Amino acid sequence: MFEQLSDLSKYFSIKENLSWTVVRPHQARLTVNEVVRRLHSDPDTMTTDRPADCVSDLEYDDLIDTIFLEQRGDAVIIVGFGTDTAEEDVLRRLSQGATVHSVFWAINNFNRLYYIVDGVVVTELDTLRPLDRWGTDPEALTGHLDALRSLHDRSDPGPDWETAMATLESLTGQRLDPDWFARPQLLAKVNHH
Repeated sequence: MFEQLSDLSKYFSIKENLSWTVVRPHQARLTVNEVVRRLHSDPDTMTTDRPADCVSDLEYDDLIDTIFLEQRGDAVIIVGFGTDTAEEDVLRRLSQGATVHSVFWAINNFNRLYYIVDGVVVTELDTLRPLDRWGTDPEALTGHLDALRSLHDRSDPGPDWETAMATLESLTGQRLDPDWFARPQLLAKVNHH
């Protein structure tokens, strides 16, 4: 997927910046509109675009407040090319009455994987150092971290965001593939503060 997506744009590489969040409500269906409101944006201003086109048309700075959303059953997935919507306070807001799993990385290898329920950070970890974990239950994700741990145990554990994404897939049962970026998705501009 990373190789296919790297051909999309001379300005941008998914290897440099990506955030991917899955929000699953505990009870009723959570809608894209509600998620956009929780991100302090107006659902009426949403448009539709192919993420691949946006990436090739825009400079990185224009993408920072742009997110793409998709309703998947009761859950909503959010994909951004900046990290604004993956910040802890934003994820806590998204997790009211819901479970949030989120992963992001930035160009300087700063990254996080979060597991947040009802506004509480259950587990937070650095995917490059998966033994460094915080939260109310740092061990909650242990059964899902084998691939990240074995990467970390190699002598040269350079960033491997594919494994970070695969870990989120194993936690959520959701998947992102290159076709997702090539299909029209809902687009929102968010003001995260």
